[in-house]
Amino acid sequence: MNNTLILVIEDEKALRENISEIIAHYGFRVISTPTGEEGLTMALEYIPEIIICDIMLPGIDGFEVFARIKQLPQLSSTAFMFLTAKSTRSDTRIGMNMGADDYLTKPFTKEELVNSIRARLEKLSKKNKHQLEKDELIEAALEKMTSLTKAERKVLNAISEGYTTPQIAQKLFVSKKTIENHRVNISRKLNLSGPNSLISFALRLRMQHSNDHSPDSQIPPASN
Repeated sequence: MNNTLILVIEDEKALRENISEIIAHYGFRVISTPTGEEGLTMALEYIPEIIICDIMLPGIDGFEVFARIKQLPQLSSTAFMFLTAKSTRSDTRIGMNMGADDYLTKPFTKEELVNSIRARLEKLSKKNKHQLEKDELIEAALEKMTSLTKAERKVLNAISEGYTTPQIAQKLFVSKKTIENHRVNISRKLNLSGPNSLISFALRLRMQHSNDHSPDSQIPPASN
């Protein structure tokens, strides 16, 4: 049984029920509502993998629903598909420019609906796999933290606070060349590669440590 949950927000009862029946027929779990306000409440309560939302709704419209969804960290991985009877390029452009994952124009076939859902799930699967691999790299780098010197940890902490190389050099009273060498050594010791990998790791490390302690916590100093 497919455990994927899909939320349908559509005010036209017959269409809402038809879409829900098709989704359920293909083995997906489905919940539905006729209003954007209730859709937001249900999205937060159930955290669906996909939201299919009509643009023209009573109360807040589909664009407003999407804008609010994008502001919710709990729904950052949820795919969003606009559904509308309008076929104008302006509506399509607005929806996609906002960052929607797909756009279905009524009338559509059940094959178009299901194919779009499956495409979104495939993309989500790849995204989750990439995030898992990234998390594994971070964990591997964390295990190598003990190899950093006190100076390198100070540099790493400054990077996590958003300082640039010149700013770190001024902060630690050393040359920019020294900071650049520290950055290279940190990346090598932690097996980080790529132009932004060190910054990403530093920010992730600071976030993790802040969650474990306090918002003002710093990266722990070296024990040596």
